[in-house]
Amino acid sequence: MTADTLLGVCALTATALVALVLVAESGLLIGIALPAGSLVLGLGVLAGTGAVPLPLAALSVATATVLGAAVGHHTARRRSGGAPLAGGVLGRRLPQRATRLVDRTTTPWREAIGRRPVRAAATAQFVVGARTLAPRLAASAGVPLATMLRGTAPAALIWSTALVATGALAGAALPLVRDVLAIAGIPLAVAVAGWLLVRSRARARRGAEAPA
Repeated sequence: MTADTLLGVCALTATALVALVLVAESGLLIGIALPAGSLVLGLGVLAGTGAVPLPLAALSVATATVLGAAVGHHTARRRSGGAPLAGGVLGRRLPQRATRLVDRTTTPWREAIGRRPVRAAATAQFVVGARTLAPRLAASAGVPLATMLRGTAPAALIWSTALVATGALAGAALPLVRDVLAIAGIPLAVAVAGWLLVRSRARARRGAEAPA
């Protein structure tokens, strides 16, 4: 296996792992704690270096996000009984008082999603934590999956493209930044060397002038 082939396999593996994390972010309650946005930026950096095609990275991120939202909606509709945090590992482990508090806090969100489901689902894609809760709130508000996805799908594509493109620009700029730092480091090294030389001579002069 050549180095290029190995690099391609590693890049595709990284793309698949990021997609799995994104599915978990929207599909599981534990997804609130997952660093999905940072991983998408990292995938964009890989795309900027040419290891991953940019369209493939953006499309995989958007598809995984939409799939996770569908999983979260389906799970909440089947298990929640009106409470978005009921069911699942996190919902079972939280104290009942904490669960009731979260349910009361999310009631305005649930009502907003019920009134404007498409707009609310689209907005949630750009907010950390909301990507996890929005599908469950939509399900508990009785919003059909197809209606929710009308807002989720295009917003997920915009969100993924923006983050991947940002990471790609950063990745493409890395060689330029390295070259600039290398060029800037030459005068800096000369200045530091000159300062050290002057300082050492000053110390030697003070030592020579000191009384024996």
